[in-house]
Amino acid sequence: MEDFKEPKSVSKKIDTLRSQIETANHKYYVLQAPDISDQEYDDMMSDLIDLEKRFPELITPESPTQRVGGSPSTGFSTVLHVDEMLSLSNVFNMEQLYEWRKRTEKNIGEPIKEFILEEKIDGLAISLTYSSGLLLRGATRGNGRQGEDITENLKTIRSIPLKLMGSDFPDDFEVRGEVFFPLSAFEKYNEERVGNGEVPYSNTRNAASGALRQLDPAEAAKRPLDAFFYSIGNVRNTKIISQYQLLKKLKDWGFKTNLNSHLINNFDDVPDIIDKKIETRLALNYSIDGMVIKVNKIDFQEYLGNTSKDPRWATAIKFPATKVETKLIDIKISLGRTGVATPYAVLEPVDLDGVTIKSATLHNLDYIRSKDIRAGDDVVIQRAGDVIPQVVKPSNINNRISSSTEFQMPEECPVCFSQLIKYENDPFTRCINSKCSQQMKRLIEHYASKQSVDIEGLGEGIINQLFEKGLIRSITDLYKITSDNLIDLEGFGQKSVKNLLDSIEKSKTKPISRIVHGLGIPHVGSELSEVLTDYFGSIDSIFLATYEDLQQIDGVGPKISESIHKWFETTENKKLLEELKLLGISYKDLTIKTTSNILSGKNICVTGQLSKFSREEIKNKIKMLGGKFHSSVTSNTNILIAGENSGTKLQKAENLGIDIINEEAFDSLIRSNG
Repeated sequence: MEDFKEPKSVSKKIDTLRSQIETANHKYYVLQAPDISDQEYDDMMSDLIDLEKRFPELITPESPTQRVGGSPSTGFSTVLHVDEMLSLSNVFNMEQLYEWRKRTEKNIGEPIKEFILEEKIDGLAISLTYSSGLLLRGATRGNGRQGEDITENLKTIRSIPLKLMGSDFPDDFEVRGEVFFPLSAFEKYNEERVGNGEVPYSNTRNAASGALRQLDPAEAAKRPLDAFFYSIGNVRNTKIISQYQLLKKLKDWGFKTNLNSHLINNFDDVPDIIDKKIETRLALNYSIDGMVIKVNKIDFQEYLGNTSKDPRWATAIKFPATKVETKLIDIKISLGRTGVATPYAVLEPVDLDGVTIKSATLHNLDYIRSKDIRAGDDVVIQRAGDVIPQVVKPSNINNRISSSTEFQMPEECPVCFSQLIKYENDPFTRCINSKCSQQMKRLIEHYASKQSVDIEGLGEGIINQLFEKGLIRSITDLYKITSDNLIDLEGFGQKSVKNLLDSIEKSKTKPISRIVHGLGIPHVGSELSEVLTDYFGSIDSIFLATYEDLQQIDGVGPKISESIHKWFETTENKKLLEELKLLGISYKDLTIKTTSNILSGKNICVTGQLSKFSREEIKNKIKMLGGKFHSSVTSNTNILIAGENSGTKLQKAENLGIDIINEEAFDSLIRSNG
C-alpha cells in the first residue's frame, strides 16, 4: 500500500480503484467475459478497503465496498412508485395472441409493423431509482402503487450497477427489471436448507423473494441472485423511440439485459419462436414461464396507454403447464448430512419437457399426508422451478386399488438400521446415529466445503474413494490420512497428494465459527455459527452452555437451543470433539487476543451509525477488552454503545435501565487502556 500524503492523490487513487473494480464487476457479472484473474480483483478490492479505512471521510454509498455494508433492518419502509408498476395481461394460445394483435391495431388505427418478443423471467419485479447516475433506491413492485424499500439487499447483487456507465442517461429516472435465482445454484441451496433443518423452497421465484426479504443485507449477499432489466418507469421523458433502442441503452448504461429478445418484423414468425423456446427453455440458467410481446414504438405505446390493471401495448404468452401423469411405484428414503430422512417417489419413467423422470421428491412426512400420496397411485408430477421434479397430487384418489395403504415412515434408517425419530413440531424425520455411513459422507462433504473449513480438493468423488478403501469413517479420520493412503487413489499424483494434505493441515487453523458450521449441528448455519462463537468465544463454552444460556442469544429460540444442546449431549459427538482437539484443532477464538480485562464479564451491544468504527472493528475491540459482543439488547446486556440514528435497541435499553454510552466514550475507554 502506498503512503499517501496529499488528499488529492488519495482521492484519485480511490476513484481509480472504484472504476477498475466496477468495470471488472460489469465484465464478470453482466457481460460474463472477465479479463482479469480473481487474485487481481481481490488485490484491488483489498487496496480500496484499506484506503477507505484510513480515509473514512472519502467513503461513498456507490463504492464497491458498500455492496454489503448496510446494517440489519427491523423492517422495510414503504416506497411510492412515481409511475405505477402494472402487471401484464395474459394469453394462453396463438388464437388469443392474434386477437390481442387485432385489438391493438384497431386501437392504433393502422397495422403495427414491429414488435419485441422477450422472455418472461419467473422472478421478483423490482424498480431502481438513479439520480445523477448513482443508485438512490431499490424497491419491490408490491401492489404496483407502493412497494418495499430493499435498497441494501439489492446492492448485494453484483449485476446491479451502483454507478451508471456512459453519460447520456437521464438525471433522474427509474429502471425496472426482474431479480431471479440461477437454476445452477438452486438445488444445492435447497440441499443446504434441508441440511440445516429448514424447509426447501419449492421454486426459484420463492427463493429469490425469500432472499430479498432478509432483514440483514449480509444474509441476502449469501444468495447468488442475478437480475435482468427491460424498461424505464417514464420513458416518455427520454429521447428513446423504441423498446429495441431502450434495451440497447440499458446495456450501454451498465445494466444486464436479456440477450434472447427478438425484434419481430413478421408477426407470423412468433408461433415458431415460441415453440422453439418451449423446447429449449430447460437449457437456460433461469426459470421462464412464458414470453412477453410488446409494441416496439414508444409513441405507439404512449398512444395505446393502460387499463386500470395492465398496459394495452404488451401481453404475456403463458407457457402450458409442465405437468404429466405417471404411476408412483414405491416410496423410498434418502439420507442427508444431518440425518434428515427424506422420502422420494420411485416413478414409472415418463418424459417431462424432454427429460426422462424416474423419481421425484416428496419433501417430508407431513407433505405426503397432506396430499394423501400412496404407493401404487397414478400421480401428477411437475418440475418445480424447472429444476426438481415433485409429486403434485394423486390423480386417482377415488379409484385406488383395494390394497392401497397410507404411507408410514420406516422405524429404521435404510442405511445403518438405527432408529429414525420425528420430534413434535418438526416436519423432518431423522437418523440419530451420527456414524451412519451415508450421513457421514454428506457430513464430511459439508465439513470440507468452502463455507466450513475449506479443504480444497476434497470433493464427493474423493470422499467416496476414501470410504470404499476404508480410510475414513468420520471427520477425525481426515486428519489421520497419510501420503501412502492417497498415492494409489484414482487421479492422485505426488503434487495432488501434497496439496490435499496441506489443505487438510491448514483447516486446523480456520476460525472456530467455520468448525462449528462444519459439524453439521441441525438448525446451525454459517451465520448462527458466527453468532455462537462471538457470544461464547470457544467451542468448549458452547458445550457447557445451558438451554437458558443459549436462549439469551438473539435469534436462538427453544427449538434451536434444544437442537444445539442435544447435539453436544450426544455421546458420539462428545467423542468427536475430544478427538478433534487431540488432533490439534483449537476450540478457542484465536483471531482476537485479549489485551485488557476492563470489560470482563460485560455483555455489550451496539446500535446506530458509528463514525470511528465499522461493526467488525468495534466487535473486535470489545473482545480485546475482555467483553462479549451481543447482537441484541436483552435483560443480560450490561452496556449499549449508541451511535447516530439509534432505534429500538436504544429504547429497549432505556426501559431496562441498561448503561448507555456513546462512541466517543467507548473510544476514550480504549485509549485509556491501550
